Amino acid sequence: MARTPSSQPADQPEPQAQATGPQKKSAPTPSRREAEAARRERLNPTLSPKEAKKRQRQAEINQRTKAMAASDAQPDRKLLRDVIDSRFNLAEIAMPIFLVLLVGTMIPGFASVVNIFLAVTWAYFAAIIVDIAFMWRRFKKLARERLGLTNYRGLLFYGINRAITIRRWRQPPVQVKRGEAI
Repeated sequence: MARTPSSQPADQPEPQAQATGPQKKSAPTPSRREAEAARRERLNPTLSPKEAKKRQRQAEINQRTKAMAASDAQPDRKLLRDVIDSRFNLAEIAMPIFLVLLVGTMIPGFASVVNIFLAVTWAYFAAIIVDIAFMWRRFKKLARERLGLTNYRGLLFYGINRAITIRRWRQPPVQVKRGEAI
């Protein structure tokens, strides 16, 4: 008798028939209330107070970062940053200089020169104010020419804050080299 490809070889056992009856479940079907509670827990998990504070803090940081990025992307602020970063500002080295002057006034042997340190401090303040006035004048001229800007609300203090900050620590980072035309 010839073998056909559909017939089984004699040495292999026949596969067992699948059980057609119902299978046992590992757990009972959850009630509707339990299923809804499980779904809500997946969407809004119950957090410990520590974890909730951590998530809240991270959400606030993300929100603040987005708001700062949107604020810093404005063309008037970008132009002001470029004007400040393209020049040397007396204000950016103010903190180290004032720290040296403060320490100089506290040294007991220098009691006789305290008035000189005080005069140097006030002179440096005056020089910073004049430097910022020149920077502000230059910015206003460029803003009128390039952006047609007439409202400078809040920009002066933004510029002073950037000028006071040491160049390496400025945020957003410096994009213009000193002396570069803007």
